[in-house]
Amino acid sequence: MQLVLKSLLLLVLATLLHATKGRMVSVKLGRRNKLKDKTVRLILDSSVSLQMTSPPASTIANMSLSPWTYRESCMESRFPRQIAHAQCLTAGCLSLQGGREEDASLVAKPIYYQVLVLHRIPRHNNKGGWKRRKYDFRLGMEVVTVGCTCVRPSVVPQGNRGDA
Repeated sequence: MQLVLKSLLLLVLATLLHATKGRMVSVKLGRRNKLKDKTVRLILDSSVSLQMTSPPASTIANMSLSPWTYRESCMESRFPRQIAHAQCLTAGCLSLQGGREEDASLVAKPIYYQVLVLHRIPRHNNKGGWKRRKYDFRLGMEVVTVGCTCVRPSVVPQGNRGDA
């Protein structure tokens, strides 16, 4: 099931990557499965378009009791090229009464999420003839901070030191 999900997400990412170019893409799959380093050919459908109808992330971040901002991470050889990472703005959480006062009984913690990305790797072409840059795309996983949440502080009890 996980392989099917990865393959589906890979198809979506590859389709978005070359949606306007309408050409074939070679993609290498997997690490921990039977398709290790297996190259597959995808025929991309440029008519696919995705639309998101959620509220802007900045609105949600500002309404939270543990607000955050985003910083962009850009890597030219990765798809998507830009990924936004959240950074918590406070150590504690904002008071329910409003204002900008922090409640010291709660702490702000980042929320992590694993996302699938494609890394573009130049293909070495030993064939003669017309030279054109060709790439393979390797499926990878990155951990992204998507927001912040309020939690109770974790307290680690220390053992008795002994009264000796």
